[in-house]
Amino acid sequence: MNINEFVGLKHKFNGRNYDGVDCIGLCQLFYREHGYKQTWDDGEPIPPDWQKYKYRLLLYLRKHFAKAQTVGELEYGDVLLFNVDGDYHLGIYLEYGRILAMQVPCLEGVSQSTIYPRPWWEPFFVCGFKRR
Repeated sequence: MNINEFVGLKHKFNGRNYDGVDCIGLCQLFYREHGYKQTWDDGEPIPPDWQKYKYRLLLYLRKHFAKAQTVGELEYGDVLLFNVDGDYHLGIYLEYGRILAMQVPCLEGVSQSTIYPRPWWEPFFVCGFKRR
């Protein structure tokens, strides 16, 4: 799979395909295209207020993934949570310290998915979630 297929996708709230994605949609698309079984769906709609959804997302991640406490535990396809200026974001660990994530700040129709190097995202790392 060519990782560049996931770079440059426009930010679209609740988007789940190549026409546009949010951070969860980017994870969902990546997992679907890689044949990973995770659906990223807890059966409830995602509200426009991301801050209210983040707790539900954390519960989902804890239920379906094994927690990684350190950056060194991350492997290809693992998910990581990072916090930039109080806003939580998801990224997918690729390899060699790189992650796939939406550009920060996330602006509808403007921001794009991109690859960040470790020196950029590591200071914001909160925790990781390993694929089971």
